[in-house]
Amino acid sequence: MKHSLRKTPSHLHLAYKYGESSDALLGRNFVLEVQGEVLTLSVDLTPNFQTRNKGASTYLDAVNLSQNHHKLRFLQVSDNLVRTRLIRAWEQVERPTLRLVLDLGQHGCFVYVVAPHSLFMGGIQLDVLEVLNDGPAQNARRHECNEEHV
Repeated sequence: MKHSLRKTPSHLHLAYKYGESSDALLGRNFVLEVQGEVLTLSVDLTPNFQTRNKGASTYLDAVNLSQNHHKLRFLQVSDNLVRTRLIRAWEQVERPTLRLVLDLGQHGCFVYVVAPHSLFMGGIQLDVLEVLNDGPAQNARRHECNEEHV
C-alpha cells in the first residue's frame, strides 16, 4: 500500500563520510510504500537538475550525490508532516525495516537500508545502514524506482 507523505518540495540535509555535507537539495513526492514488514520511502530529487544555471547549489549538490551516493551517511528531512506520517506508519508495523529510495532521474536511483530517529528540533533523520545497490544506475532504476520515473 502506498501513502503520499508530502508532494510539495522540502529541504534536505545530507551528510557523507569524511565530513562532506549538503544543504541545498530539495526533495518532493515523498511516498511511503508498505509491504509486510518493509517500508520503502521514495524521494524524487529530479527537480534539482531542472535549472538553467548549472552553477546553482541545488544542481551541484545533486551532481555530488549522484557521484558519491555510496558515501552517504545520513539524510535529514526537516518537515514535521513527513516525520509525523512516517512515525505513524512505522508504529503500525511489527519489526519494521525501512528502505530509502533516492530518485535522481536519468542520473540514477539509489537504494539504502536506513534507521530513522526523530530530531529534537523537529524533522527526522535517516541513518544509512547499508547501500543496497551500487551497480549500474539504469539497472537499479528498472528494479527499484517508481514506474512513473522510468
